[in-house]
Amino acid sequence: MKVLEIPSSTYYGYCHWQPSQTACRRQLIKRQLLTIWLKYPMYGYPRLTLALKQTVNLKVGQKLVYRLMQELGIKSRMLKKTNKPQTHTAYEQRPNLIKQLTDQTGVLLTDITYIPVKHDWIYLASIYNPKTRQVVAYKIHEQMTKELATAPVKMILNRDTLPSIIHSDMGSQYTSELFENTLLAAGIKHSYSHKGCPGDNARIESFHSILKREYVNSQNFQNSYEAIAGLDQYIRWYNSDRISLVA
Repeated sequence: MKVLEIPSSTYYGYCHWQPSQTACRRQLIKRQLLTIWLKYPMYGYPRLTLALKQTVNLKVGQKLVYRLMQELGIKSRMLKKTNKPQTHTAYEQRPNLIKQLTDQTGVLLTDITYIPVKHDWIYLASIYNPKTRQVVAYKIHEQMTKELATAPVKMILNRDTLPSIIHSDMGSQYTSELFENTLLAAGIKHSYSHKGCPGDNARIESFHSILKREYVNSQNFQNSYEAIAGLDQYIRWYNSDRISLVA
């Protein structure tokens, strides 16, 4: 102590030092936070806050989780923009049957999105339930055709409960005779987004955006088989395990 030129109380205090309960809890939260983020790196601090509570029963505030993420040098995956192919339609506007609905029970949404596969594209046609926030059917193909758009509809026709309305955009796949006649034969009404108003189909557009941000953009699919297997796994996880911020 004389050599160190420090008071004996300082030396013995150092020898018997123990971290505070607050410091111990903070370290525990950081360990659990990192473990969850490594499993779900697509989560930002709001979902990580919920995950800490739901998986390890740690009740913490979002501000603390945000600060700890900064200390750990981690963050959620960001959306990567891609130059996707463009499609156009020359059809006259058809009726939007869900625009004024306050209850979308019995309504399903459908859309097609682009998935990059080694300098090329494949196409995912999905049907989404806005009430349950789940993908109820989907089909993947190497070409964006009317058959692809119709395939998920045919997948749900043998179920006990059919939708009363299916809503889509005005793309040529969805205004084709094949798609229209399939709905007509099943007694399902067809609702259409207004041109230039993608918000009319916002829920399924949001799902496809989340799919890209949380999964597709971090992948490097070499072929369609890899993409199909990966997308199937993600959609199953999205439907059953992904934490929702909406009660």
